[in-house]
Amino acid sequence: MMNRDSPKGKDESKLRRWVANLQLESWQLELLITGFSIFLLATGIGEYNEINRNIQENKLNPGANGLNPLLSISINFILDTIPIGMKFFLINLLIHLLLRGFWIGIVGLSSVSNFIDYDKLGFKGKFRKFMPENVRSLDELIVYLDKISSVIFAYTFLLVFSIVSVVIVFAIGMSLMSVTVILSTSQELTVWVGILNLLAIFVVLFYFILAVIFFLDTLFFSAFKKSKWFSVLYYPIYRVFSVISLSILYRSIYYHLITTYKRKQIVGISFVLVIVLIVTLKADALDVNVFYPERTNISEQYMVDEVYDNLRADDHFIHRLSLPSKYVENGFLELFLRYNPKDNGILELLCPDSYKLSPEEGVMQGFKAGMKAQMDTTLNVDELIRDKNYEVKLIESLVCQTQIFEIYIDGELYPNPEYAFKTHPSNGERGYLTIIDVAELGRGKHLLEVKKLKAGGTARLRGVQAGDLKMEPMSKLNFWIQ
Repeated sequence: MMNRDSPKGKDESKLRRWVANLQLESWQLELLITGFSIFLLATGIGEYNEINRNIQENKLNPGANGLNPLLSISINFILDTIPIGMKFFLINLLIHLLLRGFWIGIVGLSSVSNFIDYDKLGFKGKFRKFMPENVRSLDELIVYLDKISSVIFAYTFLLVFSIVSVVIVFAIGMSLMSVTVILSTSQELTVWVGILNLLAIFVVLFYFILAVIFFLDTLFFSAFKKSKWFSVLYYPIYRVFSVISLSILYRSIYYHLITTYKRKQIVGISFVLVIVLIVTLKADALDVNVFYPERTNISEQYMVDEVYDNLRADDHFIHRLSLPSKYVENGFLELFLRYNPKDNGILELLCPDSYKLSPEEGVMQGFKAGMKAQMDTTLNVDELIRDKNYEVKLIESLVCQTQIFEIYIDGELYPNPEYAFKTHPSNGERGYLTIIDVAELGRGKHLLEVKKLKAGGTARLRGVQAGDLKMEPMSKLNFWIQ
């Protein structure tokens, strides 16, 4: 038995006193963190959605920037899951704040009176025995609420971290799966490539099977660790996935909860919280306008404000095209067609010479031009490093890229539109601007339709080929000539 007078015993005793004091005062920290977290979550969900929309619009389109589509999808999956986790976190913290507020109210009431005079209430019959036995005193209620509030506070963080673990493990699996896509779409389908592809598929399947085993063990209260024979096989799986899923950061909370509380209590609380989350998400998606048609951009019968610059909200992006206004006053229709990184595969097939077109040469050419300009002051560095054929390449690139569009006005193909590269002032969207003379069309309503070359999702995964391209409707919108 350890001597309490020893240095180690004194240190442990001091630590125990410090922890006990911290436990007594933990409710203050809980309220402080809860209130601050609720404020951040309530104000941050909208900001995060805007940032996420900006990232996905401009950076993480599948097939864009040479990024593997499955890898892009896995990153998008993580980004899209974060708002759900934030809402779940917010709901649990609100429940915790409500319970803590109730607890503080009970503490205040107990300072005034802590005794229930059942004789004064005058209960009769079975109520005379039932009520004193089943109604908690204020002291008992204070202890009970304090315990429940602390558990919910810790359990909230455990569930959020668990969701993060699932998302991370799934995203890693999707990233591994992208290797199989790269191998299966390789231009050199040799025997070795086929073998590597089969091996990669086996590794991905094996990874997901192990991941399912790991999470099942967590859901079933560490059942696999209790098996005499399976625990030997499961041990290395647990060690690896503890690191991959980051569960090493929060597993202390998990083991404390499953050893302190009954399984039915944990399952019951989890079920209630999940139901609350589902109801909240369903409430957001509730639609009572069952006879109102779904929004679409390819029907002239549906007016979409986002396609008109003067009607679109400042924080909304241009997804396909835009007009300055639905009314044309000067006889010229300015049509902006957005460049979509999802079309990179198509443009790589049609316009290989347009890839990363730049008016300037590399670093070494710039260094040499600078040295020449230093030796001959009549020379200009910009003129020396600028590609003399850049303007010609730019025109060729513009003509090549815009061939994926077809413009129809009142059902007739508009011939040979002239385009220019343009960065739209709305949110910096990149695209192509063409100005169409519509003065001769006459006053009144007219229909603008744009079609676009598209390739299927599977084509983008394996590489776009000429046979995959098909001109399909992209958008229809009305405009009025005054």
